[in-house]
Amino acid sequence: MQNVLIISLCSGIQEAHKKFATAQAQLDLTQTACALERYKLANGNYPNSLDALAPQFIAQVPHDVIDGKPLHYERTANGQFVLYSIGWNEKDDGGVVGRKESGSSADIERGDWVWRYPASR
Repeated sequence: MQNVLIISLCSGIQEAHKKFATAQAQLDLTQTACALERYKLANGNYPNSLDALAPQFIAQVPHDVIDGKPLHYERTANGQFVLYSIGWNEKDDGGVVGRKESGSSADIERGDWVWRYPASR
């Protein structure tokens, strides 16, 4: 009986750990995206690297919660940017969001955790 309780407790802690990491990554990505937008308002375009944001637009650029390395950032040809964490699979998937088998929703176990622009109206 004791083993069942230990396994149950460990499973719950692991799920909480995943939810915390995902939430922290989303918070870090959102704060960094806001700093990028502030930079663009001040300079007319996005910076070549995230290093240009600190300390004027953000006190310190957050690191990826998964591997501790810098967040992935790239300016795109359409004048926007891609910003992401490598995600739970600890692999750089090039900013591609993993999808569940049904394909309809994101799967935090697969792919990268990507900051997305809000949908246009």
